[in-house]
Amino acid sequence: MEQKNFLKEVIGRWDERSQLDRLPGECDWNFHVSGGALGILKVMHGDCERVRVETQIAMLKYLAQAGNIPIPRIIPSANGNDIECVETDGTQRLAWMISLLPGQTLASTNPIGLSLMRDIGISLSRLHVALNDFSHPGLEYSFKWDLTAADWFEPYVPQIQDPERIATVSRIFADYKRNHKSFLKSLPKQAIHNDLNDHNILVTTDEDGSNRVSGLIDFGDILYGPVLADIAIAGAYLVLNCDNLVDRLAMFLEGYQSIQPLSQAEIDAVWPLVLTRLAVSVTNAAVMKKEKPDDPYVVVTEGPAWQLLDHLDEFDGAVIRLRLRQTRQSL
Repeated sequence: MEQKNFLKEVIGRWDERSQLDRLPGECDWNFHVSGGALGILKVMHGDCERVRVETQIAMLKYLAQAGNIPIPRIIPSANGNDIECVETDGTQRLAWMISLLPGQTLASTNPIGLSLMRDIGISLSRLHVALNDFSHPGLEYSFKWDLTAADWFEPYVPQIQDPERIATVSRIFADYKRNHKSFLKSLPKQAIHNDLNDHNILVTTDEDGSNRVSGLIDFGDILYGPVLADIAIAGAYLVLNCDNLVDRLAMFLEGYQSIQPLSQAEIDAVWPLVLTRLAVSVTNAAVMKKEKPDDPYVVVTEGPAWQLLDHLDEFDGAVIRLRLRQTRQSL
């Protein structure tokens, strides 16, 4: 079945009058839906296991009960199903729909004030509190974006090709393995978002010009992991494209700890784990550029990440660690 007819069949499960506009995504198809149904249609890649979608849906329904976390709701099909299965070219593909949330992505927001960093920290901490008791068989999952196994990428570092950049990323992975991996793996685990990047945080602007979080989206990478991994992953994207990264990271941690505190050991690991996530991101980009040379999404973070990593020697890790420790003292 050609793609146009396939998509017509898929959206017909909700409302055949609807129009689809393609949105970016690494593996799955995402569409803005209008004109009939209204929401975000997600069509999963052919190898997607049903349990991965069921896990996301179960988590979103669970979080809806918390009431203080801005997440999308599930929109059932016309038949009342949360998931529809449609065949194309002999392959069954799963489709489901979620509601639209107000705001624009953090990546599209300018300017970004420090108060927004604090609000992001608060939002993530509330998410962790709400998910503390959530469980699902689909969370027993490990894949390339699992920060507790970040050195999985190490053999692919040579694909970066530039010798200086290879040396930088290699040092980060070596420090991660020597000083942080075992600590990260020793921490308690719970359900975490695992990909709270600047495209998965929605922001609205109030009348006074201040920004606040209006949505946390895209739970496709969820798994059981330490909350510290989620903090470092989010932090890795908050420090890009700015000249006040330490202040941003500190305000983010202050916001997070206004809901639940971190230990000093966890705080000390934040900056090295932020760098680890960025090392993973640029290594993945080097690999994916060869596999998908015409897909701009796979390198969306590469440029900003290298802008930081190329000047890593300008940052004193000890000074950053002391500044971040102060976020615990300020509570």
